[in-house]
Amino acid sequence: MNFLGHFLKSSAKENVMFFGRLRKITSLKAYNKDIYHTAFTHRSKNLKDNDGHLINFERLEFLGDSILSIVISSFLYERFPFAKEGTLTKYRAKIVSRENLNQIGQKIGLIGFLDQKSKVNFGKNIHGNLLEALVGAVFIDRGYKKCSEFVMKKILGEHVEIDQLQHTVLSYKGFLIEWGQKTKKSIKFKTNSDNGLDPEYNYTTKVYLDEKQIVKARGVSKKKSEEKAAKRAFHAMNIKSRING
Repeated sequence: MNFLGHFLKSSAKENVMFFGRLRKITSLKAYNKDIYHTAFTHRSKNLKDNDGHLINFERLEFLGDSILSIVISSFLYERFPFAKEGTLTKYRAKIVSRENLNQIGQKIGLIGFLDQKSKVNFGKNIHGNLLEALVGAVFIDRGYKKCSEFVMKKILGEHVEIDQLQHTVLSYKGFLIEWGQKTKKSIKFKTNSDNGLDPEYNYTTKVYLDEKQIVKARGVSKKKSEEKAAKRAFHAMNIKSRING
């Protein structure tokens, strides 16, 4: 079955609307329309091509992740000519963090392109996954130059505050530990399983500054609990977020 044929079963008007909305996001005309439909096809649809291969956005997501890294690395290299390798790596990590890509994908409204007739829990990372898949689709359809322009103008230009990167915290726990080492303060995290009745909270984390407990937080996972507690501690101690790379 021709992949596009699957979507042409829907009205021509819906198809026109799909690519009209997409062009507003990318500012690019779509030539290979199949690839964009693939970019917004979730594996739960269980679509297959004539050879029995699954059709979904996961391969494009993998490709888009790599393209984003290349374009953003190149941009940061030019934008911060005197920054050290470690600093550039931190800046890139902040831009392509799962949390940040999820926020951008959600702001753009990419989930609206998915067929949501079936009641599927796509998970909170769906927004970032779709953003990466879209980048991969643009690369396949229009090549590196146009894809790079899309990333620079529509993602970095509209959704990333480049001048604030040095103040953006990627991991509050990591930041606190580094801050403690530089200021010679003792920062300790104590995390225990939480056997309460609320399934949303499986762990409780307490943060200690020089052996004194300053905050505690609960989370569904050990990592989330610690990060939540670290963020609270960060604000409670009123720490400035810049640590020189």
